[in-house]
Amino acid sequence: MSSYSVSSRESTNRKRQWQGPARNWLELPSCVMLNILQRVGMHDILENAQKVCTAWRRICKDPALWRVIYMDSFAFPVKRAVTWKMCRNAVDRSQGQLVDFGSYGYACGEVLEYVAQRSSQLRRLEVKVCYGDMCGVWSEVFKNLPLLEELSLAGSYLLPKDIEAAGRYCPLLKTLKVNSRPYGLLYDDDDNEVAFAIGENLPQLTHLALIGNRMENVGLQAILDGCCHLESLDLRLCKNLGLEGDLGERCSQQIKHLKLPHHYFEGYYHVCDECVGSWA
Repeated sequence: MSSYSVSSRESTNRKRQWQGPARNWLELPSCVMLNILQRVGMHDILENAQKVCTAWRRICKDPALWRVIYMDSFAFPVKRAVTWKMCRNAVDRSQGQLVDFGSYGYACGEVLEYVAQRSSQLRRLEVKVCYGDMCGVWSEVFKNLPLLEELSLAGSYLLPKDIEAAGRYCPLLKTLKVNSRPYGLLYDDDDNEVAFAIGENLPQLTHLALIGNRMENVGLQAILDGCCHLESLDLRLCKNLGLEGDLGERCSQQIKHLKLPHHYFEGYYHVCDECVGSWA
């Protein structure tokens, strides 16, 4: 036997020893497999993981796996109708245990109402870009979310009547983030009216971001008067505000974490960078 063959065999044996014995994923405890699949994502679970074997399919139907659902158009570029069908499937599997829902590029009124009607335990809702007419949709959504604590919107907006509904139906809402920057959203309602509605109906807020909002000083004054528990306030790109005088001084004294209109802003969908840690 050649010295080359012996050397090659020894190298292979050392490699096997270093790698350790092969592991059978099917032998993993269900709780461990559930934890792994929670990191995979909605699309890969429904399209791949649940098709591996009977055991994985059973785990993929566990409602605990669907407490968090994210729809991300960048993660799986498929037709919108197909994704909506997958989302309804995921929501149904949660059996009312869904607590965190995010839609990045696929949301519409039909989807949001479907989620809200079947997810009364929802505590966090994040939506980036809404399709179709959302007039009246948000009010109906809020009616079904009594435990909602955080709402984050980009590429959509809230009307004063929507904010009134949030104040009426979502008493635990503490964080509201609205990025009006995407697509240069324009609508008929005066942003001062939106600010008035926030000050009058959401006094429990502790974190508020109104990026790109067109309110004036009178609107900000209403927010500061009505939301006495605010700890963080993001006013970046709010170009109609003039904060050189007393109002700016009041913001600095009343708000612990403050982002002013001229502060650095990155990306259309980005909401609060340095403040993320303090908002957790």
